[in-house]
Amino acid sequence: MAQKPDPLANTRMLAEQGEALAQFHLGRYLVKEDRQEAIKWLGLAARQGHAEAKAMLAELAKIKPAASKPKSAPVKAQAPVDDLPEPEIITDPLEFGPPRESTESLLAAAEAGEADAMVVLGDRYKTGDGVPADLDEAMKWYRKAADAGSALGECALGMLYDLGTGVPVDEQKAKDWYLKAARQGDVRAQFNLGNMIREGRGGAANPGVAAKWYQAAAKQGDAAAHFALGALYETGNGVPKDAAQAVEHYRDAAEKGDADALFNLANMLRQGVGAEADPAEAAMLYRRAAEQGVAAAQFNFALMLANGEGVPRNEEAAARWLRRAAESGDGQAQFELGRLCASGGNTAEAAVWFGRAEQAGGEIARRAKAARAKLPGGGAQ
Repeated sequence: MAQKPDPLANTRMLAEQGEALAQFHLGRYLVKEDRQEAIKWLGLAARQGHAEAKAMLAELAKIKPAASKPKSAPVKAQAPVDDLPEPEIITDPLEFGPPRESTESLLAAAEAGEADAMVVLGDRYKTGDGVPADLDEAMKWYRKAADAGSALGECALGMLYDLGTGVPVDEQKAKDWYLKAARQGDVRAQFNLGNMIREGRGGAANPGVAAKWYQAAAKQGDAAAHFALGALYETGNGVPKDAAQAVEHYRDAAEKGDADALFNLANMLRQGVGAEADPAEAAMLYRRAAEQGVAAAQFNFALMLANGEGVPRNEEAAARWLRRAAESGDGQAQFELGRLCASGGNTAEAAVWFGRAEQAGGEIARRAKAARAKLPGGGAQ
């Protein structure tokens, strides 16, 4: 009997390669069926700064498992998110699975023809993980893996040529290797190939063909691919313009924690484009994106708090988010914070923020320059 395909195969592969978003998605999926395994993956994502993984770990810490361990084998208390154990400490309840394979055993397996070992070995030489960094050696093992038919090896070669890591940038070679891997179903290669085709790198731009590769990656749950499709449907680039489809793809990406998707979905729901207007959900999405550092989301959330739109009006909280947005470099936020400081009599700080907003260029810069000129002394800093 044929083995039932694992719907999480690609997510698990990316999680094992250290991608935080995949680790979060895998952990969230496993919460109901294997709590401890879920905690492991959420913990790894949280250590890389994934905000939603941290939040989910905090929630899980409040919920006791349905069945407890016998008293003779007490469960060790879960570590706080900011103080998770090192991955090598496999006896801790936040870390399970086999120990890290030694470079020597990987080398033996690679020399015996195991393509997966070749790829991992290439990764270690590329990053200097446990061995001296050696891009030529990394290239050698990736190529051996690719020659053995490994999609991971093919994608790795594509990334080297795409980014110019250890070799001169060669868009045609990058595209060729991505195509080989993408045809085998490698989700990263499908997304990267879509990017190259959309941007016209390594050949003529063709957003319609790019959309097909994004769709292939999105079917495997890739958040970035869902976001890219959302942008194409929102603008009608390569696909018929369809705001409802854009909302659907942005939502799929947002559910996986993609900050840009959270922001774009909030914009559409706030304006009622592609879906019924929902200012309350828009405010919630802005906040989630804002907490991940998206300056424009911080600014928009501040506006909603100031106006009581979708959330109770809270001028104090609005001022805090406005300052965060300004400190993150948002020109509009810098201009508005300058106005707020000026209205409160703090002209020195107002001059600073107007001055920073002038660096944003465009209409905001013109308004900021005019506002600073009206300050006492012409707003000299």
